[in-house]
Amino acid sequence: MPDPNSLDLVTGAPAARQVLQDPFWATVLRRHDDVDLVVLPPEAPDRVEVPGDEPTVEPDVARGELRARMAALWAALGLEGEPSHLDDVWFAGSAPGTLRWQGTATFDDLDPVVASDALQRARDLLAEADGWHVLAPPDGVPRVLAGRPGRVGREDVQVLAPTAGRVVLRIRSALVVVGEAAAAEAIGGQR
Repeated sequence: MPDPNSLDLVTGAPAARQVLQDPFWATVLRRHDDVDLVVLPPEAPDRVEVPGDEPTVEPDVARGELRARMAALWAALGLEGEPSHLDDVWFAGSAPGTLRWQGTATFDDLDPVVASDALQRARDLLAEADGWHVLAPPDGVPRVLAGRPGRVGREDVQVLAPTAGRVVLRIRSALVVVGEAAAAEAIGGQR
């Protein structure tokens, strides 16, 4: 958080003019004239540091391991067989020479009980004891959202049941250290 004493704050009429020129904040003030509005400068994003002893892996090897982990998770959720749709993609990581993998598996035409059980199993499998922070919001699309710190970055799992007979499993890996040349090639030549 920035030191409040080092901020160059704009107040008074110049601040009011800046807020009124912003479409979002001008609307907020117009609709809620009883509210005092304070707009703070954005914080710098957290920098992810890759530990010096973190091994470099080949993207294809890492992709194979991540796909296998996803298949093991869908089996543990009680989703048998192959998904009706399966894809995965690399994204640029937040540190040089890193990638982040995202895999999505969709299971259609499921028995609604199987779909519901998959959500309950996700809550049970993604345990706090293993470092997962799990959310199962009570409203909206039935879903379980989980995340935990990885060795480098954070990993996330989403299990959604957008309809009674459909389950979507999405996994985003923590950062995978592959080296700068391999990261550029993986992003540029998605396979």
